[in-house]
Amino acid sequence: MKKLIDFLTWQRVSSSKIHFKNLQKESFLLLLYALFYVLLAIFIAYIITQIPLPILGANDFIQDFWYAGVFKFTFLLIIPLWIFFKVWKYSLQDLLLGLKPNISMVIKGALLIAVGFLLNTKHLAPIANQIPNYQDAPIRLIIGVMLPLFIAGIPEELFFRAMLQTRLEKLWNTPLAILVSGILFTAWHIPSRFFLADGVDGQAGDLNSVLLGTGLPVFIVGAFFGWHWSRFRNLPVLILIHWAIDILPSVSSFFEISF
Repeated sequence: MKKLIDFLTWQRVSSSKIHFKNLQKESFLLLLYALFYVLLAIFIAYIITQIPLPILGANDFIQDFWYAGVFKFTFLLIIPLWIFFKVWKYSLQDLLLGLKPNISMVIKGALLIAVGFLLNTKHLAPIANQIPNYQDAPIRLIIGVMLPLFIAGIPEELFFRAMLQTRLEKLWNTPLAILVSGILFTAWHIPSRFFLADGVDGQAGDLNSVLLGTGLPVFIVGAFFGWHWSRFRNLPVLILIHWAIDILPSVSSFFEISF
């Protein structure tokens, strides 16, 4: 049992060894921003119901301009990056925390990325069947593959793990930080699905189906990512795993495939 506990709680870099310029102020601002982001999700979902702007006719709201371009890219990537680098004046090294890749790390990371990609292999055959039906298939493939990196992998891991969770770990403790950041990470997924979901994520208007189809799996994945971040402090691998999970569903949407 002790070995298991030691394995689960070992950290490459303890939060106690991470320097923050103003821990209390930064933590408060990030918590406030995370709560604002949940409210913003409600507003963006409403906008999509009224003025949908699907990118290349994608059939999933995640690939709608309001969701991808405004909600995710602008408010979860550009603004947090601006705060982190320009306002707080941190550097890239403050995110990498002395990370030095080695062969073992690369192999383990590659395996996790492969697992993430394979979670959604059910999309492969439908995508292959649809590609010949679209003259602009190469463009759809490129956008479908790259978009999740810039609206999911980078912004979600940057904000909820590297920025928010790390500070909460030092302010409180690691388990509570993972729990709170995981709840906030899950919370902003719910409003858009409640208004717009139609499939495995749940049914619009049916909160129970959304909580089961989106809330539960997102919280579990978020808890794993949170634990992985607290243990290894390897932001590039987390970003790539997250990206790998989202690639095939994203491509499916651009070829108007629904599950």
